[in-house]
Amino acid sequence: MNEKNPTSYELLFGPAHPGSGNFSVRLEVEGETVVSARADPGYLHRGFEKLMEYRNQMQNSVLSDRICVFEALNWNLIHAEAVDELTQDEIPEKARYIRVLMAELSRIQSHLIWYGGMSMGLGFDTGFKIAFGYRDYILDLFELITGGRVYPAGYLCPGGVRRDLPEGAENRIRKVMIKMREMLRKSENFESTTLLHRTRGIGTLELGDAIRLGATGSIIRASGLPTDVRKDDPYEIYPELDFEIPIRKEGDAYARCILRRQEIEESINIIQQVLDKMPREKLAPVKPKLASKIPEGEVYVRNEVARGEAGIYMRSIGEESPYRCKIRGPSLLHMIPVLEHLLEGSQIADVPAIYWSLNICPADMDR
Repeated sequence: MNEKNPTSYELLFGPAHPGSGNFSVRLEVEGETVVSARADPGYLHRGFEKLMEYRNQMQNSVLSDRICVFEALNWNLIHAEAVDELTQDEIPEKARYIRVLMAELSRIQSHLIWYGGMSMGLGFDTGFKIAFGYRDYILDLFELITGGRVYPAGYLCPGGVRRDLPEGAENRIRKVMIKMREMLRKSENFESTTLLHRTRGIGTLELGDAIRLGATGSIIRASGLPTDVRKDDPYEIYPELDFEIPIRKEGDAYARCILRRQEIEESINIIQQVLDKMPREKLAPVKPKLASKIPEGEVYVRNEVARGEAGIYMRSIGEESPYRCKIRGPSLLHMIPVLEHLLEGSQIADVPAIYWSLNICPADMDR
């Protein structure tokens, strides 16, 4: 019970709650209404930024997988680009195509994880099974290409990629993209019934508030701002590709959900373009640079990952390990200011829907 307001009480949402993952929110509740919310992260801290300062670039390439397991390859790419900019290594053109290919596959499977979690948060078990069932097709591709299903062992590494695509991978990827479109068709009924009724008008984030609170990615695009690092500050081969940035203007949980469905469709289009345009020559494997020194300098690299804008600041003083490494993940701002703002005045039953509509990664916050 709150001493200042005897009619309210504290309700903990997580960290053991199945709807929160490894994250906690302290809710002040009056009746069925949330009066205020205070985010309480810190249950997964692993100190990756400091660990990177004691490891060489190839070890850190593998370590970057763990920053957010939901989209390990995207974090592989950000780390690789930071080291590449410091070393000024020339990346083979085909390796750039493969980097974008793997990043978009990672984006799709990350959205499928979110879709499954959102479905469970709404009590729709079928949506969870559909999403995770189809995600396995992409994990099969990861296993074929990188050797790992969940952790790709730093496949996107400084200097390019560890090795070329194996024989038959292109055809496998095209078939899986057909499966992804099949999954989107199967989910249409859920989106127009259960999802619509549980999320329409819930957790509305006005564009002004989204900008003020530092929202990025699909969260701010669902509030009407057409921004995406792949377009605003393009990297790798994205300037050579034709794709749209989906936006919505409602700003509610439903808009954020439907927007991610549209992002899956755009990622499928990007992957098909990459496969059509990719150079055909054989790509030589990258030799591990276990004892190579990173040239002195500092760099900040930012990319568009599944959860928004992410980046790495890296400073080198000419040693094998970076002198400083600072990770900028999208989830921290989405949870502490944005979630707290959206939960105020909501109903207890809507807390999981609002929480999952933000598509956070607790590991990204507790890095």
